[in-house]
Amino acid sequence: MVMADLESALILEDDVDWDVSIKDEMRLLSDAVRKFTLADDQDLSPYGHSWDLLWIGHCAEPTDNDTRRLEYADPSAPLPENYIGWSRRYMSGITPGKRSVQRGILTFCSFGIALSRRGAVKVLKYAGKGEDKSYDIRLQNGCRFKDLSCLVVNPELMHHYVPPKEFGHISTVADANFKGSKAEEEEFEHVMGNTPNILRSARCRALFDSTCP
Repeated sequence: MVMADLESALILEDDVDWDVSIKDEMRLLSDAVRKFTLADDQDLSPYGHSWDLLWIGHCAEPTDNDTRRLEYADPSAPLPENYIGWSRRYMSGITPGKRSVQRGILTFCSFGIALSRRGAVKVLKYAGKGEDKSYDIRLQNGCRFKDLSCLVVNPELMHHYVPPKEFGHISTVADANFKGSKAEEEEFEHVMGNTPNILRSARCRALFDSTCP
């Protein structure tokens, strides 16, 4: 990305999933990010330039009534009481039927991350040496200590697809943590799993013509 001098890029993990209305979701997010960062009217880029990293897919980011954020209506947002994740107890500040854009401070998982050109240079320098426990923790610390200018949409727009329970956790991360078993994609993509916090899974629509449970 840096060598090609790209304006921005979206980096996805390979098991990521999203709602079938992702295009509408991203348009709403675009407007919200521009409003939250006070993007200049002369700046015609979809998300403005006042950020390094935009966390679109993640597994947690606490928010409460004291969090500076911009809420916006999104009919595809999961209800707070149905939200799955460790930060569920910190989600009471979000109005049902809405999402929020806020500063990323304690975001976990790197399911879907957008980088600006400036952000790519920063991340390459900041997270290119393998410090901290993992890549997402390294980015989280960069956001928390303001080495990186980070935004996050909450609840997330992307999450990883979870195979059926009988297959355990398939990811190499889970396997390395001794919490799952490996299986080939051909084995579990014939049996429907689910994607947390996504109402109408695009993966399940494509594979099973279903929204997933």
